[in-house]
Amino acid sequence: MEKLFDQGNHDVRMARGARRGKDQPGWKLIRGYLEVGGMEGGVASARTEGTPQGGPLSPLLSNILRTALDRELERRGHGCCR
Repeated sequence: MEKLFDQGNHDVRMARGARRGKDQPGWKLIRGYLEVGGMEGGVASARTEGTPQGGPLSPLLSNILRTALDRELERRGHGCCR
């Protein structure tokens, strides 16, 4: 849970999200949002995993992965609360 924003796999997130929403142009925009690079210390770098933090889509995209985790915990008999 600690690294949910930092290490979430883009392909897994896109596949799970696309199962629920069929808006292809929208998912292409979301893929672009996920892959947008960052700048640290004046050096630009590409993003291959994780979600850009601070944007309005970050919580939504993280919830896509958290929902799968919640369902698996419930299947195993563990209660969870967000």
